[in-house]
Amino acid sequence: MKVTVLGSGSAYGCPMVFNSWRNADPSDERNRRSRPSVCLEVAGKTLIIDVGPDFREQINRNRITNIDAVLLTHPHYDHISSLPELIRASALLGHNIPIFANAETMADLRVSYAFMFRVDEGAILSWHEIPDIGEFAAAGVKLRTFQVPHHHWHCSAFRCGDFAYLTDWEGISPQGLQSLQGVKTLLVECNNGLYPEHNGHSDLEAVKRLAAQITPQRVVLTHLSARVDYAETAAHLPPGFELAYDGLVLDI
Repeated sequence: MKVTVLGSGSAYGCPMVFNSWRNADPSDERNRRSRPSVCLEVAGKTLIIDVGPDFREQINRNRITNIDAVLLTHPHYDHISSLPELIRASALLGHNIPIFANAETMADLRVSYAFMFRVDEGAILSWHEIPDIGEFAAAGVKLRTFQVPHHHWHCSAFRCGDFAYLTDWEGISPQGLQSLQGVKTLLVECNNGLYPEHNGHSDLEAVKRLAAQITPQRVVLTHLSARVDYAETAAHLPPGFELAYDGLVLDI
């Protein structure tokens, strides 16, 4: 399996609007982050997790030439705002792009993107509801999912074989911990880095506590806000931990 971190940033990217870098050193290119998105290439299929506002540039920059399925974690704009791009993508590819989301997310999409449930521009998007916890298949690829709390929402986490992706979380259930047992590579949101804040997101200490309970071989921190400077944070990481950056490729 090949996993590409298309976007390693948080909702506002880095730099933020007005070229604001906050704690991040602008001279370090690893601090230049687009909004969160991940590409999984497995068993000959290409799956995309989340399509934020930078999605078109991410796809082009990483020379991705096909999409077999899209998985959505939750309906915040930094994870769904490029959904309309999939209409043109489907037409260009000449095949259906199935979109998978939990019931809560799907209900929101039917309001915020109602027109997409009616559109047909030469190819078709299809919509598939996934369980809150359990197994499902996307483009023939078997995945496991569970939910984590994030603000007033529930965010879907995904596991595919020895790899798991967990974003926008502020806690985890016993069922979630059970779903992550035995995972070898964990790509996980660490929005606040070294600076904990009650904002619906995690920080380094929270990730360390999680890792201690599931003991993955490799922990990669992503969804990093502008408060996270790459070099400063890297100096505080325990063995087996690393920071993601845009374009990082993980071979699982």
